[in-house]
Amino acid sequence: CVYTEPEFARVGLTVEEAEARHGADVDAWRLELAHNHRARADDAADGCLVVVTVKGRVVGAHLLAPHAGEMVHELAVAVQQQLRLDDLADVVHAHPTIAGGIGQLAAEAAYEKAHRLRWLMKKRPTR
Repeated sequence: CVYTEPEFARVGLTVEEAEARHGADVDAWRLELAHNHRARADDAADGCLVVVTVKGRVVGAHLLAPHAGEMVHELAVAVQQQLRLDDLADVVHAHPTIAGGIGQLAAEAAYEKAHRLRWLMKKRPTR
């Protein structure tokens, strides 16, 4: 963590490192703080959260946000335990908090993946 304004914290692989190791299986999920209710309320919407995944598993994260040093721990555990990004979407985050942006990013990533695979949904016949 670097205590700048806003703070910068990172854990695990960068996007480039992940792509070098894992190729096309890498996704980078980004949430601008402008989409976070607490950041907007505190007039601190400059910054973003980036989570790097390989086949859905968290391998890295980069935070440029107020209190990034206090938020990076959840992502460090995700990298260490090889958690899926979907696992973070299931964690209850206090709202409105900037740290809640991690859950927001994870939930939006899960929605995006589901939307991409919507053709897999079983459709009931109409009567």
